[in-house]
Amino acid sequence: MILKTRNLLYTKEEPTRDAKLIIIYCEGKKREKQYFNYFSEISSKIRLEVEAPTHHDNTSPLGLYAKAISQIIKSEDNPNPKYELDDEVWFVIDTDDWGNKIQELRVNCKKQNNWNVAQSNPCFEVWLFYHVSEFEVFENMNSSKAWKNYLNNKIVGGFDSKKHSIFIETAIKNAKTKFDEKIDIGSTEVFKLVESFYPLVEDKIKEALTKVLS
Repeated sequence: MILKTRNLLYTKEEPTRDAKLIIIYCEGKKREKQYFNYFSEISSKIRLEVEAPTHHDNTSPLGLYAKAISQIIKSEDNPNPKYELDDEVWFVIDTDDWGNKIQELRVNCKKQNNWNVAQSNPCFEVWLFYHVSEFEVFENMNSSKAWKNYLNNKIVGGFDSKKHSIFIETAIKNAKTKFDEKIDIGSTEVFKLVESFYPLVEDKIKEALTKVLS
């Protein structure tokens, strides 16, 4: 898929005081941040704070949870956390080899108010893939590298958050069709996170799609 216009929809808007706040903790340093920042910047109605890891961060599911606790939960030992309020907290997790660590994260999230997990198997690129295609079977599907290569072959030049993110409704539909609670290979929960803010950017997205498809 080739979209010649790079900035189809990129008039940056600052969030209003009553904008919906969603804090997102992710393993990836770049890809996830670029993707979610796109939506945060096109609408004043949402504020997506993406906490991408630094070089020294523990990016395991429980490491990300510990970081969220330190940044959000006020306590005697932590009187001034980074975030005073939160509407929603999400952990965007790759399946990788974390085993039961992801389940431990889910259990811990249930102890908090509106903390959630969005797992992709094997990686975040599964979610990006669904912007441009329904589920397909290909070689080495359990490999994150294979998904990244397949995505780059599917989209000439690779996925560009400033161009391909407008197909978010397609991604939701495709991800739901393949979704299963076991999060088997090719399944992703990111659509649940996206559905929580999509109504706030829907008008902007439809405006961009009209320009592209007309």
